[in-house]
Amino acid sequence: MATRTAPRRRPRAPQALASPRRIRWLLVAALILLGVCLARAVQMQVVQGGFYDTRASGQHRNEIVTPAQRGAILDRDGYRLAMTEASTTIGATPSLIDDPARVIAAVSEASGESPDAIMARLRAEGVQHVDLARQVPAAKAKRVESLRLKGLDFVSDQRRIYPSALAAPLIGVTDSDGKGLAGLELQYDKVLRGKAGVEVRTADPGGNEIRVTETQPMIPGRTVSTGISRQVQTEAERVVADTRARYRAKAVTAIVLEPATGEIVAMASSPAPAGGDYRAGTANQLRLRAITDQYEPGSTFKAVTMGAGLATGRITPSTKVEVGDSWTLYDGVLHDAHPDPGVKTAAEALRVSSNIGVAKLAYQHLSTPGHPDSVLSQWIDRFGFGAPTGIDLPGEVPGTVLPYGQWSGTSPLNIPIGHGVAATPIQIARLYATIANDGVQVQPHVVTRIDGQGPVDVKRERLMPARAARTLAQMLEGVVSDQGTGSAAAIPGYSVAGKTGTTKKLEADGTYSNTRYLAWFVGFAPVRNPKVLTLVMVDEPRGGDYYGGDVAGPAFSTLTGRALTALGAQMDRPDTATG
Repeated sequence: MATRTAPRRRPRAPQALASPRRIRWLLVAALILLGVCLARAVQMQVVQGGFYDTRASGQHRNEIVTPAQRGAILDRDGYRLAMTEASTTIGATPSLIDDPARVIAAVSEASGESPDAIMARLRAEGVQHVDLARQVPAAKAKRVESLRLKGLDFVSDQRRIYPSALAAPLIGVTDSDGKGLAGLELQYDKVLRGKAGVEVRTADPGGNEIRVTETQPMIPGRTVSTGISRQVQTEAERVVADTRARYRAKAVTAIVLEPATGEIVAMASSPAPAGGDYRAGTANQLRLRAITDQYEPGSTFKAVTMGAGLATGRITPSTKVEVGDSWTLYDGVLHDAHPDPGVKTAAEALRVSSNIGVAKLAYQHLSTPGHPDSVLSQWIDRFGFGAPTGIDLPGEVPGTVLPYGQWSGTSPLNIPIGHGVAATPIQIARLYATIANDGVQVQPHVVTRIDGQGPVDVKRERLMPARAARTLAQMLEGVVSDQGTGSAAAIPGYSVAGKTGTTKKLEADGTYSNTRYLAWFVGFAPVRNPKVLTLVMVDEPRGGDYYGGDVAGPAFSTLTGRALTALGAQMDRPDTATG
């Protein structure tokens, strides 16, 4: 029987080799994969190396912030009104502390805080690093550091102090982090603060420092210079306190400035914080009344009316007006505080502060047909009432001025003499500074120079012709004569121009009080070369006297006389000086 043999299969031909194009794609893919792996390795080893090293070895990394040295605030003579004092922040890494009881006792003794308070910070849950005590006097912190207690670190800090204890509401205060909270400290916080430094410190499990990496250097804050005079500020605070006590007044405010520059020389108010300590003051004691409170300015506002008339040529000092016992307009009746019927010139009406005379002059000469007092309205706006002065202090209010379209039929009786409008003391001071400065309005300001930036920019604008301003100054000089309402404001040895103001305060029902008054005096000296402008406002004097000339005039005289001496102003009437 024949045997069959299975057929043999032909072996397969070997596959062709990959094409060059495919090889290139494979190489590219391999390189990409390799790159990803290398990048991850670099990230883990270099970028995150510290993190993984720290985790592996128990090392600790702390970011230490070094507060910037806050800039000083200086008076015009370079005396420090605000400065920083070296101190230390004592920090701790709780996990590194091996003797908590000793740490708590040492830090408590140095800082003056209770051991319980220190312990609470140290044992707070989840805290890796904590500031146990801030603003510790440097010498006391050094003693703690000398103990070489594990887990503690010491960072230079600063404490804000006010050596003179003057002008507390104006200078302001900082918080525990050195941030400005009020006054100049707030207004110029960015300039004063500087820029904090940042360091990264790495320590091993034993608390031994391995390296320090400075990531941001500390940049100290800039020094700020002001126009404040220590001497004048001290006198201003004394005068307002004495005046308030003498008249049992609700409050007294005073401003002293240089008319030519707009620099605030002094700004004071009573009541004030005890001992000049801002942190101990109440809200009422810390108000900058000169810029945050608005009042009816009364007869001090008559300078606006006369200024508008003189500037436009519609009124001259010799312009005559008939003054009767009263003046009725619509349903309003106007009286003079000291009636003296008869024909008066504009200069005479201003000198004796005749309400009827000044209001009639405005009605007769500062009007356009069918629109009484429209010219006056324009000049009220021109002098800046109803808008902030732009003084470099926080919290300034704009005052209140009725738009001309909202005037009533009796507005011509009231507004020309300072009723029906509201102004801040700084707005009234600026008005009279403009008159003293030959009609050029200068923005009032406290800071005069910033270290490294030079003098501050100050807005100047001519509002009145120089001749008109000088004429008005001469008319205001008559107010301080023996025949004027401001004779008590005279200063021996100097010519003085100024204006009294007496205002009944408004009651809650919109009527004027017969028991609550505002007493004003504002003026400048010497008249033909003004060096000092002073405003004094007494809020609710008690005891019988309430007229501005009688209450605020003597305070003006005392304060301005001291300011003239302090600023080196030469007498222009030495024959009137008393020895």
